[in-house]
Amino acid sequence: MALKVGIQLYSVRDEMAKDPIEAIRQVAEIGYKNLEVANSRATEDPGVGFDVPADKLLEILGGFGAKVVSSHISPINEETLPAIMEYHGKIGNKYIGQSADFFADYDALRRRCEYYNKMGKILSQNGMKFLYHNHYHEFQNMNGQYILYQIAENTDPDYVDFEVDTFWAMRGGADPVEVINHLGKRLRMIHQKDFSKTTDSPINIFSVKDPNVIVTRDTFGGVHKREDFCEVGTGIMPIQEILDAANAQGAEYVILEQDFTQLSQMESVKTSMDSFHKYNGIQWD
Repeated sequence: MALKVGIQLYSVRDEMAKDPIEAIRQVAEIGYKNLEVANSRATEDPGVGFDVPADKLLEILGGFGAKVVSSHISPINEETLPAIMEYHGKIGNKYIGQSADFFADYDALRRRCEYYNKMGKILSQNGMKFLYHNHYHEFQNMNGQYILYQIAENTDPDYVDFEVDTFWAMRGGADPVEVINHLGKRLRMIHQKDFSKTTDSPINIFSVKDPNVIVTRDTFGGVHKREDFCEVGTGIMPIQEILDAANAQGAEYVILEQDFTQLSQMESVKTSMDSFHKYNGIQWD
């Protein structure tokens, strides 16, 4: 099976803030039928972040020929997880993602991995899977290897899998293809965007940021700018090689996540969809 294309709705967050249903209608019309939602309000809304009941969402998405296939949700904990599982079970979404996390040291990382295993075990008992999604700081070294690889080593494959953001892996100084191959069959999906040909920023953030100083939530920003990001197929990333590697490991989805754009958000995701059609190894329904 080849990769299916999807979209992280954060890519059109301004349009989602105005009218989430209309925004979803538009991205579905462009061709994004597989949706990944971003919800940072799980305490108040265990669903998709815009207060729509599960049955109603299914009805709406059915009218667009779309479905939710993954999610980034926070907070995920023992208090919020039962309602999250109930909602996402109803809408048929089996992937519950951790969007970003930070680790002061190796002991802190191991404690977080225990938490991922705990949440992942509960999810697995309900037919779901916990996904870890990276940014650039997981490619700092800790105890002799990348933080991301330490997370893989310290989590149970039965409970925790991965969603590799290839752009952020590259910005962390890693080779996205090597990262994909290292994670192997634990790779369920990738996030894709592109790195601009015209930005004056370095590809590797750690060429201008001390790689030996562990990145925290407070020090994460300030090293990237809007001009670094561009639409799929318009930059310098080896996207066909990335898609080939993801397919070889049996990943299910390539998800567009456009953190920033210099276009309108809908124009941006349309440009990337046009590019996706030019690549091999993508399954179109």
